[in-house]
Amino acid sequence: MLYKKPLLVDNWDRALWEFTLASTSSNLKNELDQFALPILVITGDNDQIVPTDDSIRLSNALLNASLVVIKNAGHVPHEEQPRDFIIAIQEFLANN
Repeated sequence: MLYKKPLLVDNWDRALWEFTLASTSSNLKNELDQFALPILVITGDNDQIVPTDDSIRLSNALLNASLVVIKNAGHVPHEEQPRDFIIAIQEFLANN
């Protein structure tokens, strides 16, 4: 129930939209080569919010990244395919 609580607030979607519009660009992409720790990038194969190709580019730009593309999932693969998501995390942790 607590997971859904923010969605019960009036105009939550407008607040999210306003927050998105107010967000400023960061310079993080110029610093990706400084991340040396193991990083797991997980995306759905049909993410309509952050295109899968962007996640692939991100994982390629990071020095020590692993990429998992979860089939039949969009922007929230942890909800859409929880078993595959957990397996991906378990395998990553076992190998890092």
